[in-house]
Amino acid sequence: MKSRKKQSGAVLYVALIMLVLLTLIGIVAMQVAGLQERMSANYQAGSMAFQNAEAVARGQESSLKSAVTAGSVVVTSLPPGDCVTAFDAEAYTGAAPYVRRLDMCFSWGALDYPADESEKTDQIYQITAFAKDRAAFASSESVIDTVFIP
Repeated sequence: MKSRKKQSGAVLYVALIMLVLLTLIGIVAMQVAGLQERMSANYQAGSMAFQNAEAVARGQESSLKSAVTAGSVVVTSLPPGDCVTAFDAEAYTGAAPYVRRLDMCFSWGALDYPADESEKTDQIYQITAFAKDRAAFASSESVIDTVFIP
């Protein structure tokens, strides 16, 4: 009986401190999980915007190739000989892809004549496509600027 009276409840204090520590660890773990969830959602939105813009660019490339193969007139955003007008791809937010013919802006003299037959081309196009991750309440946007040789 004598030893029982000397105990002052130290186990209770240790148990309460351990519960407080476990609670703090749980709160921090929940915050980290929430942050990781937001980061993965942002990554998915950016990836979707990029893939949508790439799909628009590839669709424009396909229609350009069909028009060139058929011998029909290719519609561009600028007149084919306009090599001076600057274009800001970063600020471009058009719904339709931006198409510009570039081959008329180069000098195809004797010095820069393609050495290989496969490198010869008579048409070079710049295609700029803009897209969002989703139509309503978009959180990410992407612009792709490519050079296409049909």
